[in-house]
Amino acid sequence: MQRNKLISGIIASGLILGLLAGCSESKISTISDEDVVNTFGHDISVRSHNAVKIEDDQYLAKDIVSVSYKTDDLGGLLPQTVSKDLEYSMNKTTNTWEFTGETTTACAVDNSLLPGSSWKCGPLSPDVLSPLFGDEIPSGDEGVLYFRFMKKMGQFAFNLSNEKNTSSERFFGTVGTGAKAVWTGSSGNIEKSFTITEGSVTDDGDVFLVFTSDCGSATINLKTDAVNISEQEYDEATGKEVDKSKVYMDSLPVFEVTTTSIENGEWRQPSGLKEGNESPELTWEPVEGATKYAVIMIDTSTTNWLSWYVVVDKTHLDEGEYRDQSVYVGPYPAETHTYELYVVALRSEPKTSGFKIDAPGGDIQARLDSLNTASDGSTGNVLAYGTIKAPYTSPELYYGYR
Repeated sequence: MQRNKLISGIIASGLILGLLAGCSESKISTISDEDVVNTFGHDISVRSHNAVKIEDDQYLAKDIVSVSYKTDDLGGLLPQTVSKDLEYSMNKTTNTWEFTGETTTACAVDNSLLPGSSWKCGPLSPDVLSPLFGDEIPSGDEGVLYFRFMKKMGQFAFNLSNEKNTSSERFFGTVGTGAKAVWTGSSGNIEKSFTITEGSVTDDGDVFLVFTSDCGSATINLKTDAVNISEQEYDEATGKEVDKSKVYMDSLPVFEVTTTSIENGEWRQPSGLKEGNESPELTWEPVEGATKYAVIMIDTSTTNWLSWYVVVDKTHLDEGEYRDQSVYVGPYPAETHTYELYVVALRSEPKTSGFKIDAPGGDIQARLDSLNTASDGSTGNVLAYGTIKAPYTSPELYYGYR
């Protein structure tokens, strides 16, 4: 749809001429929300109007309409929310609103899919990736590129004044996001390290990332050029040893865990150490083959601080069932922290004797790897998992009474 042409069929109310002649700007008529939605070309949400009189040979008034829309509704790879100010002007001659410009005011992208994820591109010819690998790939050796993003990945930082931005594409930078890549061809594997410092996203859901190595740079569109694969598939394809004691989380079944201990999006105050130290209520359905369930609660806003670890043989825990600080030490952050809770279905009792509570330690991957060996020494003990996360804020930060 051409936005620079007249928006046909949008007829100004006859009242507008009278309003413009003698009334205050606050009472100037605006373009209707329905007409904005019908003419913009997206399933948008209209947030506000700001109509003013203008002194112009062509136009009587201008209405700045603030809108937002989600591009993931259009089939994109990563969910995006874009906010824009749309400018409409009332034509003196035709008494119709015309679209006269737009400004992108915000763009938020949920890139939580990317950290630690693995991808596959190809088959590709050496010419496609020569900017990244130089002459390291033998001439004529067609192969497949596998790459994995590091778990620590910078957020996309958009420069909305970037002159490269268009109405449907927005450019961003990251802070040295890293990736490992392996080219697999008939002549063997070639490994490289990359950084991703810039890229862009579009309304069509494309995610362009600029990969840079010691040889040069190349742009990959994750939506069209690559396929998301499991970590195990990546390890197997790139010749890495697959450790049977390792848990591949992205290949595990995930079950639902519910709780009544989250209110208004945060863990309830009684779960805090200083507010009662009552462990959260948890409920989940039985997992086939599981005889034990490990409950793990980690403060991921700091050094993976472990707040709760217990192994049970049931599928429901009452709120406050655990208060003993040898098992459960509730949140007590000096500011708001996020606490992630996992319920892990186990085939049998784990070999590990336990983890130190109220102490820093490994992330959930390290915990699962430890639980994956059963008490009889066999591996494959982890069957599935469920997870819930929410922030916790100490009452003194709310009320300042302590």
